Amino acid sequence: MYRLLIADDEALEREGLEWMISRSMPGVFEVIHAENGRTAIQRAERHRPDIVLMDIKMPGIEGLEALRRIKEIHPRMKLVLVTAYDYFSYAKQALEIGVRDYMLKPAKREQMIGLLTSLVQELKEEHVRREEELKTTEKLARLEPLAESELAMHLMRERTSETGESDLLELLDLPADPSGYALVLSFEEEEPNRVSGGPGLWGSGGENGDTASRKHMYDAVKSWCRTRYTCVVSPLVGRHLAVFVIRPGETEESGGTGRSSYSEPRDASAEEDARVGGETAAAAAGKLHGYVSGRLGRRVTVGAGRAHHGLTGLRRSYAEACAAAINADESAFVRVYDGEPAGEGPPVLAGNAAAGDGVPGELELAAQRLLSEREERTTSVLKEAKDWIDGHFVEEITLEQAAERVHLSPHYFSKMFKRHMGATFIDYVTRLRIERAKELMKNEELSLKEVCFEVGYKDPNYFSRVFRKVTGVSPTEYRGR
Repeated sequence: MYRLLIADDEALEREGLEWMISRSMPGVFEVIHAENGRTAIQRAERHRPDIVLMDIKMPGIEGLEALRRIKEIHPRMKLVLVTAYDYFSYAKQALEIGVRDYMLKPAKREQMIGLLTSLVQELKEEHVRREEELKTTEKLARLEPLAESELAMHLMRERTSETGESDLLELLDLPADPSGYALVLSFEEEEPNRVSGGPGLWGSGGENGDTASRKHMYDAVKSWCRTRYTCVVSPLVGRHLAVFVIRPGETEESGGTGRSSYSEPRDASAEEDARVGGETAAAAAGKLHGYVSGRLGRRVTVGAGRAHHGLTGLRRSYAEACAAAINADESAFVRVYDGEPAGEGPPVLAGNAAAGDGVPGELELAAQRLLSEREERTTSVLKEAKDWIDGHFVEEITLEQAAERVHLSPHYFSKMFKRHMGATFIDYVTRLRIERAKELMKNEELSLKEVCFEVGYKDPNYFSRVFRKVTGVSPTEYRGR
């Protein structure tokens, strides 16, 4: 039921409108009365009506001013002016306010009911659109953590998966060609009976307790970083966590051009090289260490890479941050990469199967688990799309429609579909149509032209060419067999 506010200083006018509307549209409206502009504003604020019928001339606050204030309260309300004054100046002001329509007294039943019916239909359509928007928002909320984890794994591994990094950046609303630096947190193993100010990272509460405490730590660090930076936070892999601080601005290596060549470390200071968006990586690493060790009560080493440009640069910064974390010791729990090698070799990337000092092989195993989880979620999304295609393939469906159905970009959906289904969207639909045509051909009462139309083709000649291409024989030859 919708709420309808009728504002008029004449009680008989209000009651007459309510009687006419309730007789013609029973059960559709809950009617609220207001005898002046002030009361109309108050009742609009209290009841939030869907539609307002307002007279212009009323004592106190006049109708147009009342409508202006009501529009501020609830911009989605449908406003209708009902008045005996047919002046252009009133109509002009009403349009500026956002009045939906302008009706002269005495209101004719057909006009009033026609207008209200139209407004109710608009309200229904708006409700459907809002529901679709909510569904889209919910799906994006589920996809964004997955996309963030996947992008982080792209940056932490030497090899990349088939999913395009540009698609992930777009989904996460990040710059297409970002600059930034990496921070790597390496947590110390907690002693089983250690008591601290917060939940243990690896406590003695069994497997469920460990999972809960790890999640607490991860959520806390991620929340802290997100409130301060535009960033991508990796999953907590083993005892390690990576944070990629992203800025669209310049790096020191870019020379003010916004671009950076991939070069060997210079002799410039690490602090100078690590500056992005006004804050150095050293400063960010120090603050993050202070939060984790001070507020969360956990022992952690933080390594920081220098600022670089582009995704290749972020990978390099991650390698530098790993090297810095490896070289940190009890005298310096925060270290920025300064060009010195880590241990006896170069910086270690998480994607290396033979992970060296400081970055354990369990990082690689956890990455595989993360990719497996992504695969499961992708399969679920594609199943939803496949079910829709299977039910509509005889219609004029497009890849864009299928992608919209599961709230993905057409480009990203196309790549995922081909990868998982082993065929392009068009080839898959064609295969469904041809298989359906084969079944229909068993019915001798159906002509080949009718079969063509039944499976979604409008041109029998085109259908024949597609059928031959897929099966190797024409429809007539196939039926003859």
